[in-house]
Amino acid sequence: MLKQTYLIFQKEFCSFFRTRLAYFILGIYLFLSMFCTFYLGLYFDVVNANLFSFFYFQVNILMLLIPALTMRLWADEYKTGSIELLLTQPLSCTALVIGKFLSAWGICLLLLVGTIPLWFFTSRFLTTDNLNILGSYFGCFLISGCMCAVGCMVSAFNKSPIVAYLASVLLLILIIVVNYNFVFDALNFPGSLIIRFTQSLNFFYHQSTVLNGQVGLDNIIYYISITVFALWLNRITIEYKRG
Repeated sequence: MLKQTYLIFQKEFCSFFRTRLAYFILGIYLFLSMFCTFYLGLYFDVVNANLFSFFYFQVNILMLLIPALTMRLWADEYKTGSIELLLTQPLSCTALVIGKFLSAWGICLLLLVGTIPLWFFTSRFLTTDNLNILGSYFGCFLISGCMCAVGCMVSAFNKSPIVAYLASVLLLILIIVVNYNFVFDALNFPGSLIIRFTQSLNFFYHQSTVLNGQVGLDNIIYYISITVFALWLNRITIEYKRG
């Protein structure tokens, strides 16, 4: 299965560059990141020892751009009819799903790597907290993987890339903004344990932690859980199409 996964990953990853989508996304990402960092994030007015002005806007930027990466992964297969040929090949559904997911996640890694010069630039003028910044980059990588999995799942349900993009953005917004505290407040559950449990379900709670470079095991488990669940739904969908 590893060989099949690698072949799918290679095919899809290279297709991002053949269609020039990767260059377009990279250019837009760098422009938005730098615009938000220097203009909205007041880079020169804030002490950015941990690149706060940069990481503060990353979730919003990734939320808008990652669906553009994932929208075509399955929707194009349906649109062109190549899904029927693909599913008749001796390839496991798991390899197909993971290969496509890793191709989008690999582009996200390139996006983040493209901003490393900002880190070097800042370190020339400030004593940067490099371990904190490295943790924040790792947090962004986890978040991008989570968003890629959700985008791939949504794409598997749609024949139109545009619909897949819009649905992915709306679903990601819902995941990010929904606060589950109201459920337990309505049930009047007391105790700090309940508070910690509800916090663990909230995307924003984990986001604010990891983007400050304080990545813990609970954050890793949270994002991996969403990623695995979305990929599982993706696999179930493809198995249904094959059946």
